[in-house]
Amino acid sequence: MSSHFYDTNFKLNGVSYSLESLLSTTKINHNYFFQFLRKWTDKSSTIELQTSGSTGVPKTLHMSKSKMILSAKRTGAFLNLQSGDKALCCLPLDYIAGKMMVVRALVLGLDLYLIKPSKNPLKTFSFRFDFVAFTPYQLEHSIQHLDKIKTLIVGGGPINEKTKKTLYKKKTNVYETYGMTETVSHIALKHVSQGEQEFNALKGVRFETKNNCLKIFCDSILTKPIITNDVVNLISEKRFVWKGRVDFVINSGAIKIYPEELEKKLSQAISVPFVIMGVPDEEFGEKITIVFEGETPHNFKDLIEGLDFFEKPKKVFNLDVFPRNNNKVLRRKIITKILKLYGSN
Repeated sequence: MSSHFYDTNFKLNGVSYSLESLLSTTKINHNYFFQFLRKWTDKSSTIELQTSGSTGVPKTLHMSKSKMILSAKRTGAFLNLQSGDKALCCLPLDYIAGKMMVVRALVLGLDLYLIKPSKNPLKTFSFRFDFVAFTPYQLEHSIQHLDKIKTLIVGGGPINEKTKKTLYKKKTNVYETYGMTETVSHIALKHVSQGEQEFNALKGVRFETKNNCLKIFCDSILTKPIITNDVVNLISEKRFVWKGRVDFVINSGAIKIYPEELEKKLSQAISVPFVIMGVPDEEFGEKITIVFEGETPHNFKDLIEGLDFFEKPKKVFNLDVFPRNNNKVLRRKIITKILKLYGSN
């Protein structure tokens, strides 16, 4: 096993271990971490990764361990993470986000605290972490505890605009991430607590566009560029503004509306979970609709008063619970469910 796979300064919950002592612990058969550690240190050069399915059909990938190590080092350099820094992993280890928190700790020599995922992971800790990864859902429920974090990365979906405003007052460095399993977690970060609007590329990453969609070049990680379904405004080869998914764009009366952009605007006023989608319409081709998780806000009409005519939802739908995976709202499943339940009526 190469020494690059394991830094001897690594700690688990504040306790130092040699690699041998970690691997020989009796917990190895009962804990996701030890199952992953066993795979991480075996003779195979790859790790099996599962995509979440939030933007398509879930699939299994076999990722090179050396690429995961490189990704960890690039994140460490971008965020200035130091050996001995306290890190918290409160994400499922089934997917790339949780696995990469473990890899960063092993490779960079961090002091990793590993806990079961919950909506407010910080409430039981009295000390401060140097580095933590959250989903937007966890961030929403942890605002009052952010003083316990020096640097926070948030992935799996955009941060609510209303929440972003509260982050400006915090001392915590909060970054929204952009990436996917294929790029070994994030390859660009946006410093939202400093008001940044653009994603900035990590070292070795650059961008182009094709048909307005982001094209990713990632040295030593991608063997060939990835052309995504993400519509962006490209600022430079290292910076872009994300607009939305091309496969979710709504064409209403020949006007293209990106649901994610409209959601960003509405989320400043609407605090309950919702998504914007298009449904078939004889007059406009598609009409904009809004789907709420639970009940419609009583002042909904007032909340959309400031929108342009073509942006205003023409229909409201409700679902008791949104389908999610690792706290990610599965937009495609919501669209399918609404069309099945209500058609275009």
